[in-house]
Amino acid sequence: MTTMKSHKARGAGYEIDITKWFRARKYDAERLARRGSKDEGDVVIRADFLGAHIGILECKAPGATGKITLSGWTQEAQTEADNYAEARGLDRSAVLPAVVIKARGKSIADSYLVLRLGDVFSDE
Repeated sequence: MTTMKSHKARGAGYEIDITKWFRARKYDAERLARRGSKDEGDVVIRADFLGAHIGILECKAPGATGKITLSGWTQEAQTEADNYAEARGLDRSAVLPAVVIKARGKSIADSYLVLRLGDVFSDE
């Protein structure tokens, strides 16, 4: 039987693995502290994340059910990118929100990176 504690441990372990993966590729990556309603994401990638200045990653490690909720998770990433930019007085356009989803039984490199088209390709 899985518990909330084991879910949090799996998620924290995945966040650490993602941080290490980016650092091994010379990105300035750091896990962010949880801040409740003002949460700023799980991992920040500073400097040149897919053409943006800063990447805010919401990391998800679905359990045995494998349930993926893209709409909710991308909205969560949006909110957290807003919070990150606001807390630092940054222009929101400099922050790119993304969701990283662990592929069950696969390596970190096999994780899925999910972005909203509107975040990558501006209407302006």
